[in-house]
Amino acid sequence: MKQKGGDNMHRRLWNKDFILLLQGNAVSTIGDVMYSIAIGYWVYQTTGSSALMGIMSSVSLFVTMFLSPFCGSIVDKSNRKWLIVGIDVLQGVIMLAVGVLAYLNALNVPIVLAAAFVAAFGSVFYSPAISTVMIDIIPHDDMVRGQSVHSGISSVIDLVGSAFSGAMVAFFGVPLIVVINGISNLYSACTELFVHVPKTVQQKEPVTVKGVLGDSLVAAHTIMSDKYLRIFAPCALLINLLGAGAFTLMLPFCMEKGFSVDMYGYLVSIYSAACLAAVLLLGIVKLKPKTQFWFMSLGFTLSVPFMIAAYFSRSIIPMCIFAFAAGFLNCTGNTIFNAALMLALPEHNRSAILGVFRSGSVGGTALSAVIYGFLGEFFPLYAVFSVGCALSLPLMAFMCFHKRTKSFIENMGEKRP
Repeated sequence: MKQKGGDNMHRRLWNKDFILLLQGNAVSTIGDVMYSIAIGYWVYQTTGSSALMGIMSSVSLFVTMFLSPFCGSIVDKSNRKWLIVGIDVLQGVIMLAVGVLAYLNALNVPIVLAAAFVAAFGSVFYSPAISTVMIDIIPHDDMVRGQSVHSGISSVIDLVGSAFSGAMVAFFGVPLIVVINGISNLYSACTELFVHVPKTVQQKEPVTVKGVLGDSLVAAHTIMSDKYLRIFAPCALLINLLGAGAFTLMLPFCMEKGFSVDMYGYLVSIYSAACLAAVLLLGIVKLKPKTQFWFMSLGFTLSVPFMIAAYFSRSIIPMCIFAFAAGFLNCTGNTIFNAALMLALPEHNRSAILGVFRSGSVGGTALSAVIYGFLGEFFPLYAVFSVGCALSLPLMAFMCFHKRTKSFIENMGEKRP
């Protein structure tokens, strides 16, 4: 697979559109991080159920799993700028409504789940739109650095937001944080109005049920016929099924350990700081293709034992140390792999293929969150998390050290058979 993108190659990384999109996403992400911690804390404190936490965390994931293959095709045919702006406005209005209900003490679990569902419906369009726009505005020969900058800003926000969200919940309460999230989404929508988004190859083509289904089938066929992607797709689903659910249940895990919500915020911040360190390294140092392969493969596989060590830790300090090491290694692997994957997607149906691929990956995470949540009702979460991670390690090693993976990473951005 090969992209055209000739004009893209002559752009500077720090162009106006890239900067506007970065800062708009940064502001909305700040609100999202604080909201996720605040609403998770509210649900767990209200119900005390890890199973319900797992269900709540999986709502958006299941929406993504079922709709991503079809939404990607719609994104390919749509004006991505207005799609992005409209979704941010929708998210902002929903969060403001939830915040008002929280202030009036009228908020309940069904309302939170309904808001999560509607917000997830918007996000399933937003994610492929943002991802493909980034491909168009970042020079292709600078993709790893551009993706690193984008991820780095998100990591900084996760770091700061997670560290202070716990304190904000304690001092200001959930309603204010929810309102802040709504305002941040509306601000992001305003700044995105000034971003120039290139047209897609299929833009303005009519969106029909037959066309969307056809695009999704073509995208699925492309993945299964490509000698690289047909390895990555099932591996990503199974790896996420076995290990990703733990990240959606970190709050009840920390409370089970006897930590406060502040300590939970610090732990998440440490993990985010590790991701920031990884993307800064990849953003500053331009690695050779062979070095990128080893950084990715070792990063993915070595992150697993460090994460298991974190789960078994009994105090916050060693847990944070192990979590930092796991986060640094995992983020290194993800950044390199995602940059290669983005460049490998063909331009004419990029969003559709990304949607199908993401559906499988996120589907594994969604099922993992539900399974872990219910297992957590009967077994200690640290044991459930550790067993899942251990089972994912052989699959991780198979995918990372497969000879086709080596070829895929070392020929990043080049043609795919």
